[in-house]
Amino acid sequence: MTDAFISHSSANRTVALRIEKALEADGLSIWLDDSEIRLGILLGEELQRSIRAARVLVLLWSEAAAASRWVAAEWLTAYHVQRFIVPCSLDTTPLPQCLQSSVRLKIKRVTRDVVEDLARAIRESPKGSNRLAPTLSYQGPELAAATDRISRAQAAILESVGAGDLAKAAQDQAALDPVVEAAVASWPLDPMLVNLIGYHLKNAYMIRYWDAIQAWRAPRDQLLDESERRFLETLGLDPTGPEALNGLGNIMFFKRDLEAAEFFHRAAIAEASRRNWAYHEAEQDLALVQRLKGA
Repeated sequence: MTDAFISHSSANRTVALRIEKALEADGLSIWLDDSEIRLGILLGEELQRSIRAARVLVLLWSEAAAASRWVAAEWLTAYHVQRFIVPCSLDTTPLPQCLQSSVRLKIKRVTRDVVEDLARAIRESPKGSNRLAPTLSYQGPELAAATDRISRAQAAILESVGAGDLAKAAQDQAALDPVVEAAVASWPLDPMLVNLIGYHLKNAYMIRYWDAIQAWRAPRDQLLDESERRFLETLGLDPTGPEALNGLGNIMFFKRDLEAAEFFHRAAIAEASRRNWAYHEAEQDLALVQRLKGA
């Protein structure tokens, strides 16, 4: 075990290195996230092992970190493997909403006092995940009707794709576009709607590249990046949402990052189980990832 894993954006690497050296001089064992081991993979086995092996994840938060998919994957992983997150703000960028009730350290410069405070926070951190800030969302009747309509339409589209009727799926997807656009214009911040937008983008990608996906040649496309951003936005509000976790796993699958896909599918199933419902779609997605990993 190490005392702490430091998660940071490459833009803040200089600060991260200073903190690492200062904490090690204070007697702590530190694992510094190094982008060089990633090689384009978001959440490889080594990175997962390193996060699991740390008692605490030190989250160096900044404008650059908030925009980093790498940082998002790391703190989400820490949460789901029951590691406490110590947020450290390097600028005024708000923390992910779910972590805003956590005590955070403000770091303008790496001074001795700052290092002592951080070392104390690491040593005194409780076992297990952070207590999350509550997710507050009110859906009036119009929004509830819109999300229900979109959800039902997406289920029908996936059924058509599964039946091999891509023409109908594409037709229904196109018909859903203005409905989603209108809902976004009216309720751009609703968590459930943000998650459905992620699925809408993911479905558009599936329909466009279905043959390539079946041949394991799914191409890169902006649709994937935008869908991933929506799922990460949803998980920043509530990292326990099964649908957003599984959607993120789908995106990792299309990006051929099977370790990350497996992790998020498993997390989705675990969170669904805590809600006492069987998430068959996530179980099927996980089985596919495992078959491909075995092959």
